[in-house]
Amino acid sequence: MDSVRALLILLPDAQLPEASSVEHADAIVLAPPTDEADFATAADRVADALLLGPPIYLVIPPLESGLARRYLQSAFQAGVYGIASQALKSVDQLRYLESLIEELEVRAGVRAGLTAMAVGFDSPRALTIMAEALSAMRHSADRMTWIAFNHVDLAAILGVEPESATVASASASVVLTAAGFELPVVYGSPGDAELAASLGFRGCATVDAADLEGLRSLFSRSETESVAAEESA
Repeated sequence: MDSVRALLILLPDAQLPEASSVEHADAIVLAPPTDEADFATAADRVADALLLGPPIYLVIPPLESGLARRYLQSAFQAGVYGIASQALKSVDQLRYLESLIEELEVRAGVRAGLTAMAVGFDSPRALTIMAEALSAMRHSADRMTWIAFNHVDLAAILGVEPESATVASASASVVLTAAGFELPVVYGSPGDAELAASLGFRGCATVDAADLEGLRSLFSRSETESVAAEESA
């Protein structure tokens, strides 16, 4: 199981950080350009990010936008660790993403099956098909490395507060479902990292490199306590 204690998200307009500031990042997640015209220079940004050291994931534009393939054809290259989809809408989308990655690997001369996948579940519809989606991808177990869950987005969709019991219940359900497939779940709000760790999340994403060391320490401690509990059971 890959370590996902502290993930740094780099937004499209964010400058690449110094290597020294990301030493505590388990991975760097590059958001795609908001303007399709910037796809042409995406490969250069990715190449520069690869020099920072941590594994690099490329977030794709929403699959329903029709831009994911075009973006990845411009940005994907040898050395990219994985591809991340922010919000899954259907099992068919997940299968399409896998086929797209297979195509990219051939084009880039990357060993088949080497590129990881990470998928976000943050809508009521996505949560209802989560188990089905992960079951459908059992043959791709070596690709799937983590699940993302943004409780704030889910709360907004439901029209409730992020701290509500409804959202907490959904968070726990995501953790339990992913655990059944031996996948860690990454939280989307550093301010609630303590709560996330208590619910069984294995890490947290942040846009601020200053958060990385604290997140890594928190979720490393959580992992140690979880292992100790299992051994004493």
